[in-house]
Amino acid sequence: MISCSRWFSAALLALVHCSPTPPPPDGGDAAVVADGSSPSDASVGPAFERPFDPGITPMTNTARTIQVTVSSEQLGQEGFAYTPMPGMGEIVFVDGWEVRFDQILGTIGDIRLNMPGSNPSDMSVVGAEVLREPRAFAIDVKKMGSFVGAGGAPETSIPLFSMQQTRAGAPLDPTVRYAFSFASVRARGDATNVNLSREQFADYNEMIAKGWTFLLVGNATYRGRAPMPGTPEADYPTTIRFRYGFGAPAEYLNCQNPDNGADGAPGVAPRTTGAVRAQITFHIDHLFWLRLNVEDPPPRFDHFAARARPAAMGAAALSTLDDLMGVSPNNIVDRMMRPVPDRGGQTMGYTAPGPRLIAESNGATSGDDLRSFIAFSSRAMMHLNADGLCFTRPTGPFVF
Repeated sequence: MISCSRWFSAALLALVHCSPTPPPPDGGDAAVVADGSSPSDASVGPAFERPFDPGITPMTNTARTIQVTVSSEQLGQEGFAYTPMPGMGEIVFVDGWEVRFDQILGTIGDIRLNMPGSNPSDMSVVGAEVLREPRAFAIDVKKMGSFVGAGGAPETSIPLFSMQQTRAGAPLDPTVRYAFSFASVRARGDATNVNLSREQFADYNEMIAKGWTFLLVGNATYRGRAPMPGTPEADYPTTIRFRYGFGAPAEYLNCQNPDNGADGAPGVAPRTTGAVRAQITFHIDHLFWLRLNVEDPPPRFDHFAARARPAAMGAAALSTLDDLMGVSPNNIVDRMMRPVPDRGGQTMGYTAPGPRLIAESNGATSGDDLRSFIAFSSRAMMHLNADGLCFTRPTGPFVF
């Protein structure tokens, strides 16, 4: 079951992508970035191998506590299947691709509660800090967790810890909807390893060295209609191994909470009858959007395929974000500098808007090339309890 409605209107996207003060310039590498970290040669230490204990299980139901978990939803955990006739609410790649993930690595930190802000209509404003978790968590959100996800089974969620009392040691107040916030931070050697295996340490060390916040690794397979001979898409590989690493540090403030009912108002209120959840949710389809400031754009993969690098005979082609460097969002061309056709009309209910593929920023300041456009779109993929939007404040430039 797909849990997300993905109801992003232009107004909501403006809220997600904007900050009350001008954000740092996006794009390009940086020696030192605004979140206080920097790309380096540091690596994980011995503590990274210690078994992680979140201190909570699905049976834990302590009153006046908030259980913090993480999920990439069913789409991240199982990937995107392709069908030309998707069911109601099913998210598929309209240009015929199936996408599966081997790992989705990220680092989450600065998880905190604040008192509600003085202006309910301004999500960027929060009140006094109530508690802050000092740890940063290195996690593979592709992996299954022990909790049922906010979208319902078969989605699962990975437990991190439980918020039990204020910084002053008082119990959490069930009459307060606390503002819940967190951050995507650059990979760091002193992060708490939630579920990375030893085989993943090299990938996480690369993230540390390059200043990345996220690394997505997997495979894409073309399942759509066979292209006409002589067309550009006839030259595109049909099996691609992708590796998308990038740094897009940001704070996600005062998140809306669908568990609050129809209004989905911000905040998480403890209960006297048991625990409540605060699930940090990754919407992985953001990485594959080519339209901003519109409602629910369909995911696509052809712009990656058109730039993928050929591999040895019989092996999958290779795709990284660097393949999109210098490519204009308004002039997407393949490796032979031919315009990439829009073959997005391969699913029922979708018609390609034009003959060629373009990335539409629709007023968003999304960077100079397609690589930055993808990072910009991905920066807004973090939510609370499935669909809850957060006020997103960039804390550093994009790093690739």
